[in-house]
Amino acid sequence: MAEIKKQNRFSGLMQTIREESDASASTALSSSIPQVPPTQSQAEILSVPRHKVHRDPGQDRRYFDETELDNMAASMSSIGIIDPLTVRKRPGAESEYELLAGEKRHRAAERAGLEVVPIRVFDVDDRLAEDIKSISNLQRSDLNAWEETRAIMKMLMRHLKRSQDEVISLLNQAANQKRGLTSNVVRSEDWATIEDVFEIAGRLSPESFRKHRLALLRLPDYVQTVLQQGKLHYTKVNELLKVKDSTQQQELLEFAITHNLSIDQIQERVKSLRPVKAEKPMLLSQRLSVIPKQLKQAKVWEDPHKRKKLEKLLNEMERLLEQTGVNEN
Repeated sequence: MAEIKKQNRFSGLMQTIREESDASASTALSSSIPQVPPTQSQAEILSVPRHKVHRDPGQDRRYFDETELDNMAASMSSIGIIDPLTVRKRPGAESEYELLAGEKRHRAAERAGLEVVPIRVFDVDDRLAEDIKSISNLQRSDLNAWEETRAIMKMLMRHLKRSQDEVISLLNQAANQKRGLTSNVVRSEDWATIEDVFEIAGRLSPESFRKHRLALLRLPDYVQTVLQQGKLHYTKVNELLKVKDSTQQQELLEFAITHNLSIDQIQERVKSLRPVKAEKPMLLSQRLSVIPKQLKQAKVWEDPHKRKKLEKLLNEMERLLEQTGVNEN
């Protein structure tokens, strides 16, 4: 009998997010604000003041391309927002909403000066809200490696109910178990959770995440702060990390932010900070082996003064060799 594949625990949530992404508002935006509260049985589309929708300062996706935001804002100025923002009611606040998905659209709407935005309201608890944010971001093609790593780690921590260090230890344990290096077995329910999270992420396996991404979570605090605040794109930060001296690295990081350096400018500065490798001196035996060839090519024989000096040096070498021969005897 064929084994029945267990359904991913996030399948229903993924379907909801796809429906939200594919849906569009059927009517043009109106300046009037509906007073009908959203139902709990389905997600309604409402139009609300933009300032009533609050972005999450701790969300995984931090960097937004300025040119893309400008282009999106220009489009919104002409036709408004097509896809509603995904929100939930803000806990403890009347007629206020917490943004779950659509921060780029919200930022562009702010830039375009739109006072009213369409929203799709979901009745979800805190954990489900965080899952919607993480999964929505993980579906983005422009999510950089650091943002993706943080999103995956936060999902693992949330569903395994473990700290970051404990999740890392669990991934290492699973890798050692697979190679037969430990007798400690990862609980099946924990491994099922890990598999479900990486199936949603799509681009990484638990092992590739462990080997290639965990290092990003150990970056210096000042680097992670810059990435978290979206002050510099990850590709630029990645170039800066090639500077190994921490003081020089931090100074260049601050300079790149202040002067908005391009990736090419950063690469040039990184190159200028690299220590110059001193050439290894040739061994004496190597120097002696190339001298006959150099003597044949040189024009010292045509210069009487140089020829005389060379003859003197050869005489000294012959005497040295004779002395060595006497000592050996």
